[in-house]
Order: sequence, then C-alpha cells, then structure tokens
Amino acid sequence: MYCFGRKYSYEVVQLEDFTSTQCLSTKTIAEWYGYFREMVIDHFLYNDEEVDKVGGPGRIVQIDISKFGCRSYTRSKINRVVDNWVLGIIEEGSEDFKLKVCTETIQNADVLIPFIQKHVHLGSTIETDYSEIYDCLSEHGFVHKKVKHCDPNNQSDVEDGRRSHTPRIQSQWAAVKGAFYKDNNNRKDSNSQSFADWIVEYQWRRNLRKKFEDPFEQLVKAVLNAFGDFRNT
Repeated sequence: MYCFGRKYSYEVVQLEDFTSTQCLSTKTIAEWYGYFREMVIDHFLYNDEEVDKVGGPGRIVQIDISKFGCRSYTRSKINRVVDNWVLGIIEEGSEDFKLKVCTETIQNADVLIPFIQKHVHLGSTIETDYSEIYDCLSEHGFVHKKVKHCDPNNQSDVEDGRRSHTPRIQSQWAAVKGAFYKDNNNRKDSNSQSFADWIVEYQWRRNLRKKFEDPFEQLVKAVLNAFGDFRNT
C-alpha cells in the first residue's frame, strides 16, 4: 500500500521487500496494485458525486477536448494506436481540473451535456473552441463564447474582443499528458479501460497534492471505505 501510494515501480517494490524469503513476482505486485487502484477509483467516484460545481453567473469556465494515444497489441493489428478522447473543465482562477474519458460518440450531446451539467453551474460563461459539438451549450442554460486559438505565446481572442486566458487549459493538458507518458501508459497492455482508470487515479493523486494529503493515509481510508468501516468514523 505504501509503495502504491508513492508510485514505486515494480523494481523498487522488489528492492524494498525485506520480509519475504524470495523476491515478490511482478505478477503479484501487479495484482496488488490493481486492487489498490480499484479502491482508489471507487473512493474517488463516490466522493466526486458530492463535489461542488464550478462557475456560476458572471464566472468563466473553460472546456476543451484532447486526444491521448495508447499503443495496443492485438493478434489482428500489431502496435495499433488506440485514441482516447478526454473532456476537461476548469474555471478561471481555480486549480480544480475535472476530466472525463469520452466514448467514440463524443460528438453526441448525450455524452457532453450531462457531464457539464454535473460539474458546472447554470448561467456560467463557457469558453470553447469553434468545434460544432459545443453549439448546443446555449440551449442548456449556459452562456457560450467561442475562442480562437492563435499564437500559443499570446492570449487568445473571443468573439466579443475580450482577451481570454485559454492557454491556461492548454497548460493543464500539457501537465496531464506529461504525467501520462511518464507513467508509461503508452505501454503494451494499454486499452481504453486501463486508460480511464489512469485518468481517475491521476485526478485522485492531483487532488491529494493540492490538499497536501498523504497518499498512503488516503489509500488506507479508501480501502476501509470499501469495507464500509470508514464512512461512519
């Protein structure tokens, strides 16, 4: 649990294992890491239902979609790249970056609108790029502003001429993708489900860093929560 909380590699876990007469196998470590990841995901998604929404009348929320590529090895197609689309939401002046892995039918409003309604207050001003998938936002109680992504070294212009800090959400994507490739998620066994799990784990760890909370302690709480012992303490 401690090693998972600290994101130790399998090799480091084996080096840190002083209790066994023989070295832990990578299969055993992978099984335990998978179990702890399930606990983290369940705990995060349970508490995510209770998280306050961002935005509100007069407040600006930036929304963008980015593509992540995972390499997949199958019998029919070797080294095939599996694209995963992720929807990101962040309010100007906030560090709360919300992420959701979207299906291939991302252009369907049935995927986009419920997630936005869950995390963004009605009446918020939502800034997006010029993609047509956002055109329905104004029909659901939001003020929609389209943004031109110009020179990345400069700020971008919105329709009404106001300068917009849209590079902020772009910098958030850079941080997420940097962590994604650092964690070797372009690996052989990557698939859409493992990627979705990674996104949740990334948000869990990111929230802990913002709150200066210890990942090992929070993992213990997540495991206890899974057994119904923590919610009543």
